[in-house]
Amino acid sequence: MAAGELLKQGKIVTILEASDRLGGRINTIRNSSFSHPVENGAEFIHGNLLLTIQLLKEAGVEYKPVRGDMIRIADGEWKVQDDFAIDWKEIMKKMNDVRDDITMDRFLEKNFSEKKYEEVRKSLVRFAQGFDLADTSKASLLALREEWMEEQDEQYRIPGGFDQVINYLEKQCLVQGGLIKTESLVTGIKWQRNDARIITDKQTYRANKVIITVSLGQLQNDQIIFQPAIPNYLNASKKIGFGSVIRVSLEFKEAFWKERKKNIGFFFANEIIPTWWTQLPSSYPLLTGWAGGPQAWPLENKDDESILALALQSLSSIFKKPVDELRQLLTASLVANWQNEPFSKGAYSYGLVGSTLAQKLFNTPIEDTIFFAGEAFYNGPSPGTVEAALVSAKNVVERIVSSEL
Repeated sequence: MAAGELLKQGKIVTILEASDRLGGRINTIRNSSFSHPVENGAEFIHGNLLLTIQLLKEAGVEYKPVRGDMIRIADGEWKVQDDFAIDWKEIMKKMNDVRDDITMDRFLEKNFSEKKYEEVRKSLVRFAQGFDLADTSKASLLALREEWMEEQDEQYRIPGGFDQVINYLEKQCLVQGGLIKTESLVTGIKWQRNDARIITDKQTYRANKVIITVSLGQLQNDQIIFQPAIPNYLNASKKIGFGSVIRVSLEFKEAFWKERKKNIGFFFANEIIPTWWTQLPSSYPLLTGWAGGPQAWPLENKDDESILALALQSLSSIFKKPVDELRQLLTASLVANWQNEPFSKGAYSYGLVGSTLAQKLFNTPIEDTIFFAGEAFYNGPSPGTVEAALVSAKNVVERIVSSEL
């Protein structure tokens, strides 16, 4: 996105991509095992997000509303969303009373510690962990409040695959003369004002400006050596939360879940893989399992086969079907353990107490030479999303252009 915007301004731009594919945590899988494209990373568009929708329309990419009931399963009892909805009005009122930032756990302790609020506490923690990938002992209450207040009911997905967006952006770059180098792992940047040498495992490139768009996980793990060093920025990267995700995609011969209940969209259970969703309104018999944030931690060091077994066990408990029967129905499977992906080292960011100052620093270029862009450095109501990454890219290009005036 940033490269395309710079090319429009007549700049000469080279993209250096460590992986053998473009897109990062947008990763659509197209292979003969699955009947349709399957998302291994970003899947949903969380509301009518201005830049994402604009880009989809430009690219002529179809997007469709997500449909289906949300089900909570506890102690064998199935309840639709309206039956288990907690009192969001009271929660948001208490959240709005907070002036100085505190962690989510501290907020719950201060406001909802009584036994009658036990289900409220569990629901809020589950939601923050599963949706935001947040460790609630560190997560910023004010950041979660801003996001949850803006949460939109309508969600969308892209039936033909999210990678169509990446393909469109790639084409736009190439048409305008941009250069894209995949399998080019950047290991170091030697820089001074308006002059940088970017060292890869293959060759060295020279530029007067550099945009760092690697994931927050890369920065937190010091994967790029800067000379001179930039300790303030690398220390600030550790003051922004970065969550883990285990994601399991399972295609079956038939949508056996319809036997239990028609029109299931999402279902949540107290299982090792706790969150699942179908492809409604599509009839494609695919289930996606999701363990986010602290829910993913016990699984991070397990191999894919072990995670698949735990996913099937979770479904077996939910639907009261033997694991062997589920295995016989299974036609394709895929496990994504984003924490172990070498070029991401996690899934997406969330706010910690103090993250706002860190984000502000990352939105300040170093000597008008090194700039940062990515969802982790976005400050707004759609954190952790493709929209956040796109907005960040547009913002950084504006900074580069204005620094040259």
